[in-house]
Amino acid sequence: MEVRVGSVEDVRRDGCRTVEVNGRPVGVISVGEEFFAISERCPHMGASLCKDSLGGTFVAAGPHEYVYGKAGRVIRCPWHGWEFDIESGRSLLEPKRVGLKTYRVTQQDGEVVLHV
Repeated sequence: MEVRVGSVEDVRRDGCRTVEVNGRPVGVISVGEEFFAISERCPHMGASLCKDSLGGTFVAAGPHEYVYGKAGRVIRCPWHGWEFDIESGRSLLEPKRVGLKTYRVTQQDGEVVLHV
């Protein structure tokens, strides 16, 4: 099934747009030229993830070395700070146990299309 989310320009301007799919909210997120889609509710207590901002995190580097990475690819829950990678949907703290459902997003004729 395909869901037309809106024009590329409108979705980029919004940053994150929520659409209903089978009664569940899905957040379509714009990062630069790319679009990502995730379950829009935090699995912890159901907070809306599109109400917070995207950021990055520290990633593995050499011993005693901190490197900031994944800029614009990490979404945080506004209630309790749970963090998720928007590409994989996985939790940064417990990636093997907790995650968000992800969806494929494409651009067709100037519109953002969510594939479910």
